[in-house]
Amino acid sequence: MIDIRDLCHTYPDGTPALDSVSLQIDEGEFVVIAGRNGSGKSSLIRHINALLLPSGGSVHVNGLCTSQKKHHPAIRKAVGIVFQDPDSQFIGMTVEEDIAFGPENMGLPSARIKELVESSMETMGICELRSHSPRALSGGQKQKLAIAGVLAMESQCIVLDEVTSMLDPLSRQEVLDAVRRIREQDTTVICVTHRLEEAVDADRLIIMDSGSVVADASPRDVFKKYDLERYGVEIPPVAALSKMLASAGFPDIGLALTKDELLEALCQ
Repeated sequence: MIDIRDLCHTYPDGTPALDSVSLQIDEGEFVVIAGRNGSGKSSLIRHINALLLPSGGSVHVNGLCTSQKKHHPAIRKAVGIVFQDPDSQFIGMTVEEDIAFGPENMGLPSARIKELVESSMETMGICELRSHSPRALSGGQKQKLAIAGVLAMESQCIVLDEVTSMLDPLSRQEVLDAVRRIREQDTTVICVTHRLEEAVDADRLIIMDSGSVVADASPRDVFKKYDLERYGVEIPPVAALSKMLASAGFPDIGLALTKDELLEALCQ
């Protein structure tokens, strides 16, 4: 679905952001992108729906080149981005109106818009908030509303840019549970995060540093093979604990990614 080849980007002030990035993402994949601040994560995802254009190399979405302006409407329908600050994305006076804004601008029939709004609210678990003002919602509710707005546009790919970074643990878990429901619909999900515990069930974990991809494999392989502290990120606490136990005399414990995995390994 997404084909990135030798992508380079330099901002107008001369600041380099991306250096020869190449990667492909298939439809239905769940991909997590991590790295220290300034590693190029946000610059990369903004190329996926043509918010930024390449200084060098190319980006194709469903075979459409982002550098060609005529393709931008189709690309932005296919790829929806939810940013860290959801308040910057709200348009409607109520939750229901806000979700309907995208489909209305696509010119869809009223009956179809209603179906999409209802389906999106149900997926994100916010049906009871339909008449509330977006500004009156909690942080977690706002993020779920922002994601619902993208879902209502029938996006094939949803990009989440640090959407849980400002949330309390309960709200963070509610958003992650909603993302799991989205993945069950075979939607491609690309998640930018600093919290690698959110990556344990991803298909791929991509680590970026200084504008380049330095690791691209399954989360388990990345945790095993790379010194992630070198790139400004930490492996999840459970994985770190299993590594410590292995080095302290439990050589058969392996690398556990979840509490259940670790408990099972210890009991055996």
